[in-house]
Amino acid sequence: MSCSFGRQLGHGVDGVVRLCTDISSGQQYACKSVSKNNPDAVRHIHTEISILQKLQGHPNIISFHGHFEDEECIHMLMEMCEGGNLSEYLQQKGPLPEVEAALAMATIIQAVLFCHERGIMHRDLKLDNILLPHKIYSYMELKLADFGTAADFSRCRIFEEAEGTPWYLAPELLAGSYDEKVDVWSLGVLLHILLCGYPPFDGESASEIFEAIRKGKLDLKGDPWPSISAEAKSLVKGMLQRNPFRRIKLRELSTHPWMQRFVVAGKETWANSQVLSTVVVGG
Repeated sequence: MSCSFGRQLGHGVDGVVRLCTDISSGQQYACKSVSKNNPDAVRHIHTEISILQKLQGHPNIISFHGHFEDEECIHMLMEMCEGGNLSEYLQQKGPLPEVEAALAMATIIQAVLFCHERGIMHRDLKLDNILLPHKIYSYMELKLADFGTAADFSRCRIFEEAEGTPWYLAPELLAGSYDEKVDVWSLGVLLHILLCGYPPFDGESASEIFEAIRKGKLDLKGDPWPSISAEAKSLVKGMLQRNPFRRIKLRELSTHPWMQRFVVAGKETWANSQVLSTVVVGG
């Protein structure tokens, strides 16, 4: 494949993401490039390629369009998402109203459920890895991305290695023995941030964050929680249950009363007006 690289779209620990144009067709992609001199990056991109090949076909999972190599790098082609990510969006707009948070969560949950049904846990669910396909779009078009630290649990059910981003890590992962239930915890952290704008467990360093997670003291009394519904707080508590066996199950999230109430209302509103500001993001 003959490509022309354009502007940088993003970067991370493993490498950079740039605009890439197929010279023969003019088709544009987002291209993740990692150096062959970085063993961890090479391992992650091979994992991501393998897993994305298994997850093709879901509208809310980033589309994979192949990969190629040169002397220095491995390049992976994905669909372009021009609207940035949910972290950037929240920085601009602030916490979401409950109806918007529910619509966003419903979309993300369905994508994660699709992964789990195929024996894949993401292990790095966070706002940065939820992409906006366009500048203006509905929450039902969100895309789950970045599967470099994902794992296949169809054969091995218990994992020990630490993977993910500090604020989103489940307590059992920190303890060194966990399974796919860690994804529900991460979704709980994500919902908490969508509703109030900050993570439930924080600190000045990774070690302080980990200690806060281990203590598990969830505070839903400060602003803006008094104005947030009891149903929303119930769901957050269920997802951030420290005991993974008592934690709400992934399949139960969509039927929780809060999800049922706000997702139905949100979809009805969106159907009546596809440009209504309460269910369309961008700017």
